[in-house]
Amino acid sequence: MRKLDVQKIALSYDAQPIVKGISFSITEGKITALIGPNGAGKSSIFRILSGLVSPDSGFVFLDGIQMKSFNDLRSHCGYLLETADFYAYLSGKKNLELLIALTRSSANATELLEMVGLAKDADKKVQHYSKGMKQRLGLAQVLIDNPSFLILDEPFNGLDPEVKELILKLLTDLKNKGKGILVSTHLLEDIETIADDFILLNEGEIYLSGSMETFGNDRQNVKMHFDVLLPQNLNLGFENCMNANVLTLKANEKETQTILKELYELDLIPYKIDRSSLLYDKYMEIIK
Repeated sequence: MRKLDVQKIALSYDAQPIVKGISFSITEGKITALIGPNGAGKSSIFRILSGLVSPDSGFVFLDGIQMKSFNDLRSHCGYLLETADFYAYLSGKKNLELLIALTRSSANATELLEMVGLAKDADKKVQHYSKGMKQRLGLAQVLIDNPSFLILDEPFNGLDPEVKELILKLLTDLKNKGKGILVSTHLLEDIETIADDFILLNEGEIYLSGSMETFGNDRQNVKMHFDVLLPQNLNLGFENCMNANVLTLKANEKETQTILKELYELDLIPYKIDRSSLLYDKYMEIIK
């Protein structure tokens, strides 16, 4: 299992610190979500990893061996940093074939298009592609050299729900094939469904990071909706807030199951349960 270790990278613009000596890892077969508010340093980190910007300091290791520079990552990574740009007057397939020829890759354009769900649109000119189709074509481009690691900056931006679900499934499939994926997004609930690890940035520093499993027992906001008024003397052993027919509390999944069992015994059955995502709750700690 290959692993990229990024250590103590720092970057400043006009003496203003943007990235403040952070370290993290990307591992094959895992998806790592890089999240945080605007201005937290996410885009700067992606530019460093792609070699577009040289950091003030920092190191990168591949399988424990230090690389000479971040530019060397290009031999092992595929990048989607912004909406991909293609020749609009050429078909999706022809665009890929040109890129394959330029990079002297052994990739097959038809297979790549099938992988991202564009097989039936292979011969359509890119100028007639929707934004979601262009994003999928961008992912096909990322996969041309069969890189071990994928660096994806906001791959779901501006996509409709159907295309977003398709790309989420595609990333899961790529992870299962052994790709190590670093992805930034503001769609916290969606990325939580597929991410293995997360890095939460705030003002150029890591506010919190770890595996999704590690924080799986953390309490989250739970809101239960009933079609009857709740008794005012209801005591579930948890700090909660009741408003007519809505019960709001903080509980992890196991505690939620216990509460539901107690409610069922009282013949109080919620018709709807809203549970906030772990990443959303951690993100809101920064915002507050």
